[in-house]
Amino acid sequence: MIKKLSTGLLLVIACSANATDDYSKELYDIYCTACHAVAASGAPQAFTSEWDERLDKGMTTLVNHAINGIGNMPPMGTCAECSAEDLEDIIRYMAQEQ
Repeated sequence: MIKKLSTGLLLVIACSANATDDYSKELYDIYCTACHAVAASGAPQAFTSEWDERLDKGMTTLVNHAINGIGNMPPMGTCAECSAEDLEDIIRYMAQEQ
């Protein structure tokens, strides 16, 4: 049981560390804040519970939405340099409540 808890805790820590690295924060600041930090945009606001329902759809769906665009969000959120992994890290970063 302790081994399972330790493994789960390590996984959570690894995911959290990956989602908050400096590169992800920089990409968020450059490409995402114009919408995800402005309530009037209609985009889910970063660092709020607005992400809870979206996360229930699964990360694959959310990354696909980011890649292809959804609603008013343009494909790749205008981040031509972002990989699918970058987008996943940014989504995890924005989904953290602060």
